[in-house]
Amino acid sequence: MSVQVEYIKSDCRSIASIYCKDISSNDGINDVFDELNIALTQIQEKIGKPEHWYFLIDIVAEGAPATLAEFDPYGPGECCLGSHNPWQTFCPPFWMNAGKNPQSRRRIIEWIGGLEETLRLAEARALSTSSLWEDDETQFGEPLLTHLSLVDVQFVPSYTRLLRLWDMSHEVHTGGAVVEIVNRHGIRPETEELILCYTEITGSDELGLRDLLDHKNSH
Repeated sequence: MSVQVEYIKSDCRSIASIYCKDISSNDGINDVFDELNIALTQIQEKIGKPEHWYFLIDIVAEGAPATLAEFDPYGPGECCLGSHNPWQTFCPPFWMNAGKNPQSRRRIIEWIGGLEETLRLAEARALSTSSLWEDDETQFGEPLLTHLSLVDVQFVPSYTRLLRLWDMSHEVHTGGAVVEIVNRHGIRPETEELILCYTEITGSDELGLRDLLDHKNSH
């Protein structure tokens, strides 16, 4: 297993690729998380450097089933921006396996904390792009957190915390993802907080999310 960082000039993007053989055993999962932490540190070191506008972590797992993410804004025949589709590079089977036992679930939470730290670092360095991005339309960590939140409602609060750190004045796919999360889990405390956060930050309710809350509270 190793981390390889490649800068793709045409994309203005650094891609940290993790190549692994075992994503099913506890030891294998822990090894991947160790490599993910290395990759995140390498990304943090590059934040703010000239021409490094976008950052992506690509997990390549040998023998892993070709599992699609729970949410991909690009339909059949549509092309993403750049050489890699960030909505399909985080290896959903790895995160599915990691969510099966308490130890590796804790590592997921720790990893999300690392994403929050990285976003705060980008904010502190006052990047001209505002926040941090995986490509021109995708916020840093957005594909993974959307996937996790759709699979397990317990990750919705983590999604909400990252939403507060993303550049919502230029969001492209976040609104659609929020609607999918609410539709998947219904109105409950986790999604209610998400709705309130999203509508507060965006300053509007074009998606009709507050109507869902009002309907629930009226019954």
